[in-house]
Amino acid sequence: MELQFELINPENWRFFNVLNVKKEQKNWVASNVTILARAYVYRDYNSIVYAIYNSNTPVGLLLQRDYIENEKTCCVLDQFMITEQFQGKGYGKKAMQQWIALIKKESKYNSITLCYKEEDSIAKKLYESLGFQHTGVVDEDEVIMEYLLK
Repeated sequence: MELQFELINPENWRFFNVLNVKKEQKNWVASNVTILARAYVYRDYNSIVYAIYNSNTPVGLLLQRDYIENEKTCCVLDQFMITEQFQGKGYGKKAMQQWIALIKKESKYNSITLCYKEEDSIAKKLYESLGFQHTGVVDEDEVIMEYLLK
């Protein structure tokens, strides 16, 4: 497995727009059109949508953006999805490991935050295995986690 990250652009967005998660996950992850729209809305917060490829095959999307509070800059993992046929094969973990390495290399952020739906035990297990810690904050049905970088 050799994953690559590329920015979503006019040439590749349609390939990623058709990717889908499993039916039971549709309430846990925004649609790809919504992910792209959210990136546009947060463009003033340095939003980036990465296309995730395995060789030349589209396998997922990742949306990040900046959040600044108390003069500390945090990277928010706003959305992350691996398409259905690549789930359960290590692509999600590998993609997250590579992405975290990219964020660390930037040396810009104090932490990474994300949230997951309480009933999504697979996401919880993945994020905990990567070193994310529960903050103790639950926003409606979303559990907030943090990965400290500094």
